[in-house]
Amino acid sequence: MSHDFFRATVGTMTPSQLARRRRLTETVIEIVSETGPENLQMREVAERSGVALGTAYRYFASKDHLLAAAWADWHGRLSEKVISDLSKQPGGRSEDGSASVCERVLAFVLREMRAFQHNPNFARLAVHLEACNDPYVSETLVGLGEENERVMRALMGDLPEEVARPARVAISSTLGMGLTSWTTGRTTVTEAMRNIEEVTRLVMRDIG
Repeated sequence: MSHDFFRATVGTMTPSQLARRRRLTETVIEIVSETGPENLQMREVAERSGVALGTAYRYFASKDHLLAAAWADWHGRLSEKVISDLSKQPGGRSEDGSASVCERVLAFVLREMRAFQHNPNFARLAVHLEACNDPYVSETLVGLGEENERVMRALMGDLPEEVARPARVAISSTLGMGLTSWTTGRTTVTEAMRNIEEVTRLVMRDIG
């Protein structure tokens, strides 16, 4: 079936179809947590989720498509939790007592890295998907990028876009390179986190 078929049906699924789709992605999250993404098989996901294999392929055109959907779900939950926690316990303070922009952004990206440190299999999944040329994966990653943009804009508040955009690019690029270097054994997670902190403070040093 065409790419448009899968893209169009997600928004028009019935509650029972959405529930089956959710069971598939939640099962993938469980398997990746246990064993990593490398050896995941569609048949195992179908069996563990109780969804027929043929039905699983109606929702997801390939294993990488399914992995990307599960990754989007996991990352979305992470972003929501981090933002919720930061709103309750803000990081640094500016002179008026509010959380500084730099410290809010830094707290967000470091919390994200700590989540990967706690769940390294998902760091490997993120790196795997970034290198994947599957069109379904590409579409999912575009959506995730837009969601990250939304979160970062919220954290940066009223910063002018000509200042905020290059800062977001530098921070996101450093985070991506850090994940790749760490998961491929070229650096430690501690070094990756230090690089992220240094770059964040550098690009936002005059912002507050």
